[in-house]
Amino acid sequence: MVQSSESFDTYREKVSELFPQSKLFETIYNCEFLGFVDEKRERIGCLLHPMVNNGEDLRGNSFYGKELCASHQCPSYTYLTESEKKAVIYGSDDWYLYGLVITDIDFVKEYFRIINNTLGETINPERIKRPDLKGIISDYFRLKEEWEFRSKKKRFGKYCFSYAEYHIAKIEYQKKLGIKGSSFDKILVSLGSEFNSADELHRAEVIIQASIDRFIDAYRLFPLDR
Repeated sequence: MVQSSESFDTYREKVSELFPQSKLFETIYNCEFLGFVDEKRERIGCLLHPMVNNGEDLRGNSFYGKELCASHQCPSYTYLTESEKKAVIYGSDDWYLYGLVITDIDFVKEYFRIINNTLGETINPERIKRPDLKGIISDYFRLKEEWEFRSKKKRFGKYCFSYAEYHIAKIEYQKKLGIKGSSFDKILVSLGSEFNSADELHRAEVIIQASIDRFIDAYRLFPLDR
């Protein structure tokens, strides 16, 4: 927690000593005052927020200023449905993994779009609290950390970076693999995928399809909400 009596220049020096590494990507905004806001170090939040500083609002000391901090919402807040947001919340016990997933709109929406279309209905996210469904969703989310086909290039999900610029990556299906494309393209791009052969792509598609099938089968076991 940052104390108002402490010099913020001194605080930044302490942060630099504790975390000497440079920013991963210069073009991505990030705040040095993001950290654990509970003693158990399980909850991430703003260290300058009045809720963690005895009612005193210190956000004016950040690079982005109080006004931006108070009003800004990430794109996921707007574009993910309530059902999708709750599904990510209920399927994530790890704050770090939650951050990776909730900010990747395509990774979430495309997965549930396929599931909803197959079921013929929008899933009830409350059912993800069941251990079987939660386990399946958690395994899918962990692909963000464990994806074996992740590109070795400078990627952050679907974004490619070059100096101060970035663009959305594309998988060269026709040029490199000699095929038209994949029905899981949005998910594969979100995972930062790069394939050296059509066989690798097929293996990746099998992994994603298996997750979808497992979820649908488990969801259908109890057709009525309890």
